[in-house]
Amino acid sequence: MSARLPLFLRGLRRPPRPPGPPLRLQAPGRASSSGRGGGGGGGEGLLGQRRLQDAQAGNSRGQGSQAPSARDSIVREVIQNSKEVLSLLQEKNPAFKPVLAIIQAGDDNLMQEINQNLAEEAGLNITHICLPPDSSEGEIIDEILKINEDTRVHGLALQISENSFSNKVLNALKPEKDVDGVTDVNLGRLVRGDAHECYVSPVARAVVELLEKSGVNLDGKKVLVIGAHGSLEAALQCLFQRRGSMTMSSQWKTPQLQSKLHEADIAVVGSPKPEDIPLSWIQPGTTVLNCSHDFLSGRLGCGSLGVHFNGLIAEDDVRLLAAALRIQNMVSSGRRWLREQQHARWRLHCLKLQPLSPVPSDLEISRAQTPKAVDVLAKEIGLLADEIEIYGRSKAKVRLSLLERLKDQADGKYVLVAGITPTPLGEGKSTVTVGLVQALTAHLNINSFACLRQPSQGPTFGVKGGAAGGGYAQVIPMEEFNLHLTGDIHAITAANNLLAAAIDTRIFHENTQTDKALYNRLVPLVNGVREFSSIQLARLKKLGINKTDPSTLTEEEISKFARLNIEPSTITWQRVLDTNDRFLRKMTIGQAPTEKGYSRQLSLWKTGLRTILRCLPLSSWLDKCHPLDTPMNDSGGGRQAQFDIAVASEIMAVLALTDSLTDMKERLGRMVVASDKNGQPVTAEDLGVTGALTVLMKDAIKPNLMQTLEGTPVFVHAGPFANIAHGNSSVLADKIALKLVGEEGFVVTEAGFGADIGMEKFFNIKCRASGLVPNVVVLVATVRALKMHGGGPSVTAGVPLKKEYTEENIQLVADGCCNLQKQIQVAQLFGVPVVVALNVFKTDTRAEIDLVCELAKRAGAFDAVPCYHWSVGGKGSVDLARAVREAAGQGSRFRFLYDLQLPIVEKIRTIAQAVYGAKDIELSPEAQSKIDRYTQQGFGNLPICMAKTHLSLSHQPDKKGVPRDFILPISDVRASIGAGFIYPLVGTELEPRGSLAAWRPH
Repeated sequence: MSARLPLFLRGLRRPPRPPGPPLRLQAPGRASSSGRGGGGGGGEGLLGQRRLQDAQAGNSRGQGSQAPSARDSIVREVIQNSKEVLSLLQEKNPAFKPVLAIIQAGDDNLMQEINQNLAEEAGLNITHICLPPDSSEGEIIDEILKINEDTRVHGLALQISENSFSNKVLNALKPEKDVDGVTDVNLGRLVRGDAHECYVSPVARAVVELLEKSGVNLDGKKVLVIGAHGSLEAALQCLFQRRGSMTMSSQWKTPQLQSKLHEADIAVVGSPKPEDIPLSWIQPGTTVLNCSHDFLSGRLGCGSLGVHFNGLIAEDDVRLLAAALRIQNMVSSGRRWLREQQHARWRLHCLKLQPLSPVPSDLEISRAQTPKAVDVLAKEIGLLADEIEIYGRSKAKVRLSLLERLKDQADGKYVLVAGITPTPLGEGKSTVTVGLVQALTAHLNINSFACLRQPSQGPTFGVKGGAAGGGYAQVIPMEEFNLHLTGDIHAITAANNLLAAAIDTRIFHENTQTDKALYNRLVPLVNGVREFSSIQLARLKKLGINKTDPSTLTEEEISKFARLNIEPSTITWQRVLDTNDRFLRKMTIGQAPTEKGYSRQLSLWKTGLRTILRCLPLSSWLDKCHPLDTPMNDSGGGRQAQFDIAVASEIMAVLALTDSLTDMKERLGRMVVASDKNGQPVTAEDLGVTGALTVLMKDAIKPNLMQTLEGTPVFVHAGPFANIAHGNSSVLADKIALKLVGEEGFVVTEAGFGADIGMEKFFNIKCRASGLVPNVVVLVATVRALKMHGGGPSVTAGVPLKKEYTEENIQLVADGCCNLQKQIQVAQLFGVPVVVALNVFKTDTRAEIDLVCELAKRAGAFDAVPCYHWSVGGKGSVDLARAVREAAGQGSRFRFLYDLQLPIVEKIRTIAQAVYGAKDIELSPEAQSKIDRYTQQGFGNLPICMAKTHLSLSHQPDKKGVPRDFILPISDVRASIGAGFIYPLVGTELEPRGSLAAWRPH
């Protein structure tokens, strides 16, 4: 370092860069020592005089001046200190290396060399953005805004002309990146006395430190600042006053300048001296510091130094030390940035609740609370401004770049909310989830996040209603949560239907065109050139054709490439809609004359839709409206098709399980939509639409940020069904939330249906995809559901409850706790501690509540706690929050239920016996045939996603409690290859994807 620093003041020069577009130098480098220097008119005159001053130090310097070795020593000290601090930071964060960006409008290459060499010595990265000298204010601001948004850059300095330092330019800088201390925020903190919270101008600090290192006692001295403007003037005055100096400011043309110079003990020159102001005005014995580029240039003979000045600290002294202090500010910026990334208890402003009795409707409660602005919430939980995309006032999307920024952050505790086998009314898992995080954050001051699924519009207008929670434990605004949100489901609808259209279009063209015509459509001539796209090259490779020139394919290869030969009877991909439009369940399409009589017959479900709808309380009514066994006949040359509900699309399952945009694209490409006539799978990638699907889904992949009634954060993302899919919110939402809460925080997510379905799939499917390890299971129960399992009368949505459910009945509760005990045992199969949350209703008695909690603990639950969040908010779940925190401290011994390498049949049998309590399974010939096909196609090592009724542990909805010694029939087996699981259909259970009247409980 000592050998390197003098080069800055002697030989380093680069030719000035001609005007042109911005030049970005991404890596520090060294310049040659030849060429002419730039820099505001200083030129070789300034450096020549500086070298002569150094050589004549004994004759021409006064006591206030710095000899080169002393000057370099100060700089070395600053740089060495910065290097040591940075090394300490990097010991704990090896990948951390702060980046300083410098926007330069001009050709002061000396300053560029100084910055680069000092940054390299300290261990920083530096990037220069070189603009033409005549760059406009707008062009400079554009570059500033780009740097503001670049999370890799931790500091930004401006090296532009004085005329360009307008308020607009200066305050375009983010204060946290303003290492030159020029923004109003940093200046205000300095003036207020909060220097430890701001960045102080390196130039102003250099002036003061050079004076103090020169032995000048500033206390009581009169300091005149001449020709300085704006932030430099304010910073100089503030720093001098803090050291007891009396400060005066003056411009060069002030009439009283000469008299002020006569009074001054110290003069600080902040801009070039006009020629008509003689140096003789500066009295002998005055210490002068030059912050200007050309104060001495060509106007001062070397012998006059001793005549006029007690000491001279010239521009190069100030510039060099200022550059070193800028590096020091950069290290401080990096340290602050790292501190912000580390776990810290949120400074969350929670919203107050004023619960009413009787409890109003959910919508009334939601509308009575005014949510915080979502950008305020985002800032409170540690999100940066460039990491959110705001949708209105109360919702925003969070960018996935956050995961990269927080990749070294330790995860928080991971809590799953599941439930016992529910009644058709649902037992309140969403409400418990929201109440628990309200208790943790608003009442125990623990960072916590709720991660929920986005509800489908269909169920919202159907029997089930919305999924925002309920009472005083819900997500707000309720109507925005339940309807549309940010359009994720609509993106899924568009992507799904694009793929459906592509399938039919491809079959149509293959049926009506020759190989050559198809090939010309797929690989058209563009400006006389025919080229394969990257996706087509991938298909050629898959076919074993190692050619890249379209003109070299043989007729046989052209036919293999152009024809997918889809077998229409094997098509599994349907169109979707997010509305319960019963008249689209089955329909006839393709009747237009342009379809030329093309038809395909979709395989009809055998007993299908009738069976699953019989699980619903509306089954008899639905039969009257439209007998489900009525055949639908083709007419007019058309063909039968159907609409599924949008959230049952495999694309929804893909969205929920993906961990990046790249991974999502690969999963979308792997989705199998049919088989060809040779029995091989046909994928979305084969159809060439993967890129388009990804573009349609590129925003949907970002989790949606909302808040609870008490102002705590919630991610709402993805909403896959809990039978044909895994029924859990997205992996990405959980991963981001776990980083944001920090090591001591909690992320609470929810699984659909009972623990035998939603929880089992969460562990075996979602946890495999995410790599995350759960810490606690919260198992939701209600006295109402336990009475049903104990032999109580049937429960039907929309029908008043029988008196057995509204009056105390200890025996029914005791008998029904067998289902609770079984679900506790299911959770224990995975090695995760269980806390039972008894969701209390106003008709529940103390004796019933105490009995449930006692029996739950006997069955192996870590704790069992009654919860009252529905009526009073988070305050009613504080005991649950404490129990969850204590259980998380016990440690989890999590394990999967089965090995993926087991045959498909054995994995199905393991789930049936260990989780449902079945004696064995029975495969239909069709199911066995599908298993053989999937195994042959290479899909045998995927996890299993059982499509089973949620109303019983068995396959029969009316079998309550804990059915025993039953044979579990598997009627069919299907595959979601993109999402990554095989889903068997249990009994006559048909997935609700075939019905627009389907619903899913939350």
